[in-house]
Amino acid sequence: MADAHVRTITDDELAAYIDVVRTSFVEGPASDDEVEARRPLTDVSRALGAFDAEGRLCGGARAFGTPLSVPGGVTVPAAAVTSVGVLPTHTRRGHLSRLMRTQLADVADRGEPLATLIAAEYPIYGRYGYGPATEAVTLRIDSTTARWRDDPVGSVELVDPETWVKLVDELYDRVRPTVPGHIGWETTLWRIQAGLEPSPWDDGAKAGKARRVVWRDAAGDVQGATAYTVDGEWTRNRPAGRLTAEVLVTATDRAEHELLRYLASIDWADAVDVWLRPVDDPAPLAMTDGRAAVLADRSDHLWVRVVDVPAALSARTYAIEGALVLEVADPAGYAAGRFRLDAGPDGATCAPVADDPDITVPVGALGAAYLGGVGWGRLAAAGWVDEHRAGAVARAAALFTTPRAPWCPRTF
Repeated sequence: MADAHVRTITDDELAAYIDVVRTSFVEGPASDDEVEARRPLTDVSRALGAFDAEGRLCGGARAFGTPLSVPGGVTVPAAAVTSVGVLPTHTRRGHLSRLMRTQLADVADRGEPLATLIAAEYPIYGRYGYGPATEAVTLRIDSTTARWRDDPVGSVELVDPETWVKLVDELYDRVRPTVPGHIGWETTLWRIQAGLEPSPWDDGAKAGKARRVVWRDAAGDVQGATAYTVDGEWTRNRPAGRLTAEVLVTATDRAEHELLRYLASIDWADAVDVWLRPVDDPAPLAMTDGRAAVLADRSDHLWVRVVDVPAALSARTYAIEGALVLEVADPAGYAAGRFRLDAGPDGATCAPVADDPDITVPVGALGAAYLGGVGWGRLAAAGWVDEHRAGAVARAAALFTTPRAPWCPRTF
């Protein structure tokens, strides 16, 4: 027998890997068709398996490379961590820690300054240096009372799935670099969401039932796209359905308002849920009665792990001109050290220094603050920051702030 260990899985182990992860997520086995649908979406060279002392596959974690949008309208190479799990028969034996350590070393070797993930459970990933960097809400609209402060403009058009995929793919790629927290999204994933390709997630039937629309401005250019389903329900012989929009991609505030106006106007649905919206979604303020729209189910969403501090901090822009010396504590070593950040609206430089620090933070706090989603004052109030010079936390807060909250509209 060998010691418990982690290694990259082979292609013929993919079905077993998927089964292990699904079991850890309390899901049923994947069908052969679902495994084959997942195969082209899985970079096996980045899929890690945990094996016990008897050589049995008992856990998994994988990642894929993605551009992560950061403040300043630029993107940074990042690892998107996904499909992490350990069999319930093998928990509390160090398998997850071995997986995460091996994966983090691979991220560093690939030169990716950041790693990201969506945490199924909050307490887990802080142990590995991740911090909760963005939050998300469900925008919930009462269609029976929703009225907008302005008159409708432009035009809404129902489109077929092929047309929708082409338009939403182009629109998302145009919008993505301008919104911190967005990640890349392949055309194949849009096709799956439109029901045009086999789904590895058991939602193919639901995708086929969705209606898809785009909004065009006065010039005829597509500035927004959404897809929605309606769960029909009747109460006392009156319609009381709920409309759910899992996708809403918009290039302008006006496009968002017009698509929401459309969704709230659909007959036989008196409630609208739009998933994964930013915590500062302006929809309630765009209505004559802001209580007709509620930002509900607020929770953490995208987590960020800084791997290369100089590369990560140099990549984004900052709200004001200023300098800050940060000491980062990272037990894994990748982000540990003291770094001087010289930053401003036009760019930044960051390099290791021996200077006394202005603030000391764990690497998870730096990840939480990196996109501007968690303020330094809030982190300090929670005990995540040691301030060594008066005013340093306020300066960090002023540097890292962004005009709008970062957010990630996708799960992975």
